[in-house]
Amino acid sequence: MKMIVLGGSPKGEKSVTMQYVEYLKLKFPEVSFDVKQPAFRIRRLEQSPEVFDDIIKAVSQADGVLWAFPLYVHSVCSQYHRFIELIDEREAGGAFAGKPAAALSTSIHFFDNTAHDFIRAVSEDLGMAFVDSHSANMNDLMKPAGRRALEGFFDTFMDAIGNGAPVVRIFPPRGTATDEPAPNPGSATMNPEPLRTGKRITIVTDSTDGRLATLINRFSSTFEDDVEIVDLRKLRIAGGCMGCLHCGPKNVCRYGNTDDVINTYIEKIHPADVFVIAATIKRRWYSSLMKSFIDRGFFHTHQPFLNGKQVAVLLDGDITSNPALRDGLTGFVEWQGGSLNGIVTTMSGNASEVDAATDSLTRRIALALKKDYLRPATFLGVGGIKIFRDDIYTRLSIVFRGDHKYYRKNGIYKTLPHKKPLRLMMFRLIGLITSFPPINRKMVVNMKDFMLMPYRGVLKKATTTADTSEVKDRSSVA
Repeated sequence: MKMIVLGGSPKGEKSVTMQYVEYLKLKFPEVSFDVKQPAFRIRRLEQSPEVFDDIIKAVSQADGVLWAFPLYVHSVCSQYHRFIELIDEREAGGAFAGKPAAALSTSIHFFDNTAHDFIRAVSEDLGMAFVDSHSANMNDLMKPAGRRALEGFFDTFMDAIGNGAPVVRIFPPRGTATDEPAPNPGSATMNPEPLRTGKRITIVTDSTDGRLATLINRFSSTFEDDVEIVDLRKLRIAGGCMGCLHCGPKNVCRYGNTDDVINTYIEKIHPADVFVIAATIKRRWYSSLMKSFIDRGFFHTHQPFLNGKQVAVLLDGDITSNPALRDGLTGFVEWQGGSLNGIVTTMSGNASEVDAATDSLTRRIALALKKDYLRPATFLGVGGIKIFRDDIYTRLSIVFRGDHKYYRKNGIYKTLPHKKPLRLMMFRLIGLITSFPPINRKMVVNMKDFMLMPYRGVLKKATTTADTSEVKDRSSVA
């Protein structure tokens, strides 16, 4: 049986993921593994069609395809995204059609679900028979249970190949752009007068042409404030994140000032009150150019850099068929401390509907700025920060010393249960008291009232009549 492994790490063979692949090679000697490293060699693949064609030929000759990758900011790395874009651009999808596929990742389970959903959706778009995903914690290979799970995953994959895995979709087909002209600024009624916020607004985009440019223009034109647009195509970007962890101790990127990325974050995004991502959807995610810029933001490591910022997303493409992308974008903004006001796409409706949705988004942003309103994070943001809190408090503090200092200084560790001994003691005491049968029976019978007790004081202090001036104030944000 021939198995091609498509490596998704910019570190190539020296990645943690490849150690899992090496283990599979040792445990399954009957399988012929052909390991390719498209993410590691992405520049070569772009410059040399022959090198790209060698990988595609190996795919066409394989009995199965294993996508093997680490996680990079809610998905795979930008270099892997670029390889997937090249499959489209060079019309090489035919080599993948009908092939059984599976995905293997290594991480600490931070948005592994969106990365695996992305790879599965890409596989389905290529007409592949996707079998299974295996998300391994980085140190699972050192544990007997982790090794058994890895072997079980690969056994399942081989069995499916041998018995003819069916092509079954779980994601809807990709939406395609309509032939309708791009939304035209002024095609819908503009706000009576430009919104004035007195705040700094920065848009980072991977394109200032076509449909996305029109969407950006509509958004910008509703503000009286100066809106700064950063066109990534005009920046010097030396490459995507290398995963070298040079930034771990002091948040200093190995690229340094060899290109414009770090200075753009520091000078354009950090001071902004409103941060807007404007991107083109390609193969189920935003473009590899935008992904490269987002990945390079990892010089912050696991320290939120959007704290207190109002955030919006403008997309050229379809979001309705891309649930993983929606979750990835929402999770990224929330765990970075930002307040996501909404996502508008060029396919949110006809031209007038897109304009109306954009105007509504800008008004929400203006009102949020005026009222200093920040949306509370959902599970996507809360769960994300707790994953890093727990691991950086222990094993990851060895590498990410900068994170460890930041978390300690900013009180993130204070949310650890053992950091509040008096609070824990109080809960234990209440638990002991309510465990006595007579008290417990009374509590169970009156559980609804029991749960509402803490809220009574707050409601008692709340103003019972609305302030008419405040009601009037809410009616306008201009």
